[in-house]
Amino acid sequence: MTAATSGLLTGLTAAQFLALLTLLTVGLFTPGPNTTIAAVTGANFGLRATLPHCLGVAFGFASILALCAVGVGALILGQPTLSSVVHLAGVAYLLWLAWKIARSTALAEKQVLRPLNVWQSAVLQYANIKAWMLALAVAASYMAGAPAPLQRMLLVCGVFALLGFVSNGVYGVLGAALRQWLRQGERVRWFNRAMGAALALTALWIAVSARPGVH
Repeated sequence: MTAATSGLLTGLTAAQFLALLTLLTVGLFTPGPNTTIAAVTGANFGLRATLPHCLGVAFGFASILALCAVGVGALILGQPTLSSVVHLAGVAYLLWLAWKIARSTALAEKQVLRPLNVWQSAVLQYANIKAWMLALAVAASYMAGAPAPLQRMLLVCGVFALLGFVSNGVYGVLGAALRQWLRQGERVRWFNRAMGAALALTALWIAVSARPGVH
């Protein structure tokens, strides 16, 4: 869909559409928990194993954005207890995943590390308070007061889902490209330890920077 077509359907100007693409590209392609998991999955299990994760990220992000468009995101973030529960659950889940990744010492070692399925990756998005914050900001900036609210929501959620899938797929490809190199010696052990540590540090950063009530 071109920017001109989107404007006719939703009232979104070409400049607004370009700004939306820029915001989502920066937010979704920069390294983070999802892209780390995609790279680790690609490296340990191959590119095909990353596809359920990519789909889960796409569905999770798009559905969160849709919920924010109808006011659920503001309700969650406006309740300190509820937002704290979401925040702590997300951080705990990321730390658990980091531990599982760091313990894996061989490629495709499913006894220790398994690829996430679609629903596990989707739930991970719901447990990420920063995903709710980003979705709420996008909903407020691009969906509030739209002349054609349903069409605008479908367009923005579709762009969100597409970029979420592609961004994680790119990191999955990069991880899969390392598989042959990782087969030599202890490389996979140290790769998984490093990626597990990176994910743990990301979780701790989220725990501090996205703490409810901290701006």
